[in-house]
Amino acid sequence: MTEAPKMEKDKSIPSPAKPLSKEELSFKVKEFPTKYGASVVGITTRETLAGGPPSANISYVLKSARSAVTFAVPLDEDKTCNYLGKIDREGHQKDYTRAGVIATGIAAQLASFVEQFGHKAVAVMSNLVFRNDKPGELNHRYPDISHRYLAVRGGLGWFGFSGNVLTPDHGPNVVFASIVTDAELDPTNPLPQEDNYCDDCQVCNASCPSGFFRNGRKDQVTIALGGIGFTYTKRRSYDRCSYVCSGHTGLHQSGRWSTWSPARFPIPKEDEDLAQHRSEASEAWLERPEPPGGGLQSPITYGKTKRDIPLTCGNCMHVCHPDKEERKRRMKLLQNGGVIIQHEDGSLQSVSPEEAKEHIAAMNPERRALYETRHPEALDPEHYFVLKHHSQYDKSKRVGSDLSKS
Repeated sequence: MTEAPKMEKDKSIPSPAKPLSKEELSFKVKEFPTKYGASVVGITTRETLAGGPPSANISYVLKSARSAVTFAVPLDEDKTCNYLGKIDREGHQKDYTRAGVIATGIAAQLASFVEQFGHKAVAVMSNLVFRNDKPGELNHRYPDISHRYLAVRGGLGWFGFSGNVLTPDHGPNVVFASIVTDAELDPTNPLPQEDNYCDDCQVCNASCPSGFFRNGRKDQVTIALGGIGFTYTKRRSYDRCSYVCSGHTGLHQSGRWSTWSPARFPIPKEDEDLAQHRSEASEAWLERPEPPGGGLQSPITYGKTKRDIPLTCGNCMHVCHPDKEERKRRMKLLQNGGVIIQHEDGSLQSVSPEEAKEHIAAMNPERRALYETRHPEALDPEHYFVLKHHSQYDKSKRVGSDLSKS
């Protein structure tokens, strides 16, 4: 049985909608996302993105690309704060997923809208889409295009110290999506740098158990987009961020608080020591019960592990806010939220640091190995975060008595 021939669009048939001028279409693509829930919108072009990193090259998505439209959908602030305070993980997980679906849906509808005026247009999802230039290199993932780069160049926000994009009203607590089109559109200008609310308060740095921004004050990176420079801290290995954000581990070096991860595997201070510990932590992650509330639907992770990725961190974006006092309040929520433990049914609970250590120490060795390294005595605590709070660590060297001092 032969397949029916694929029907190609007849180029001689005019587009269903009457063509718009460049000015009319530029106005409409900025208005469209706001009608569906976006808070800010911007336009970039090949010219305004010229000279940027590879993921600022919009022709990767569409060879004939001339312009891109990028927009932000805000997260629910109450759910974000309940997440930071270890009150409710599931509510934030659903809200983050909802915002991503809304952003991606807006992109799909906007691309269709533009196409009906006779232009090519491609929607770019909000997250979890990566280039496949080097198949198999799962730890070197680059997006088809970087919404962050397009956002700062198009005037949606500024780079903060962390490299997150800070929007004027919601800070980095938004989800971005874009479309790329061959339509010629009028670009929007970057926001004035003097209006950037980032004041080097360092709450993003302090909220990160992984040490991702550890050297940020002395190491900076500047990217050029269309002849304009944009600067933020040089991030350390992205494996370091994913190690914590994926839930493989999550106890802060102070021992006083954690992310939503119940594990406390050692976090090396140097990037070159990461690989040897990630394998142990990954195996434990696969054996632990999945926490309630769902996770991100990552094709790469699911294909490899048959597991979704539950949100457990993202603190650097969630503690940041345009209002400085709100930033301080959110940081206190995080620090006072306690340490997460996991019960045998998979449920998560926030308890005091002392209770968390006792909870893990009371487990039999096989179950305890799902939450912390089997042989802490083999590692030098001077080279690792968290190790000194290990439940099996030598009592004479353990800093359980130093919790009040840290």
